[in-house]
Amino acid sequence: MGLPAPRHNMWVSIVLLGDLLMIRSLFSGALVGILSASTLVAQAQQAGNETSFRFNGEAFTITRAAQVNVNKLVAFARPSLSCEGSCLSPMSAAEGVTTIGELDVMSFMTEQVATGSGLILDARMPEQRAVGFIPASVSVPVPTMAADNPYRVDILRALGAKTAAGVSNFSGAVELVIFDAGPGTTDAQRLISTLLDSGYPAEKVKYYRGGMQVWTALGLTTQETPS
Repeated sequence: MGLPAPRHNMWVSIVLLGDLLMIRSLFSGALVGILSASTLVAQAQQAGNETSFRFNGEAFTITRAAQVNVNKLVAFARPSLSCEGSCLSPMSAAEGVTTIGELDVMSFMTEQVATGSGLILDARMPEQRAVGFIPASVSVPVPTMAADNPYRVDILRALGAKTAAGVSNFSGAVELVIFDAGPGTTDAQRLISTLLDSGYPAEKVKYYRGGMQVWTALGLTTQETPS
């Protein structure tokens, strides 16, 4: 279900001034710059179920809590506003896209995110993300990649694509892990589909199907948007 035009336009502005600016800050130059290992030095280690790494100059540690936050778990289990029908996500988001689990996400944090060669994208809307999100993830909700979003090309450039004469080159694009609320929603799958339609290589995209529901159920570290 699409967003009403006025709300969509306002929301796009919020993305540009907020989360898209966050994406920009991760790059060494302007928006067309890409994350580089020269500015984000990998300082990561993984031991057992604890993962520590640095991203954008900030230290993160992922651990398992002794108790699960039930309130958050219930919030993440609520159907998305964009949900139509059963909204059960498939095990495979698209051909060529690998579905991964929690340990894979943690390895991606230390091996790709920390070195500047990868990003974790949250496909949910801002109000859903405000409840909690995977640390070091970047908000890129589904509507930002809509064909009628005039800033879509800018977002692709921020992810490492180069455009010339209307043709995009993704050879320098970063690797992505994309997630949403969990198996009961299809936001991540839809974001993946729009990225692939734009030409993003499937081999550079991974799908974390468990999303916030499974991540939280396992007691793994989450962040909240500052109030």
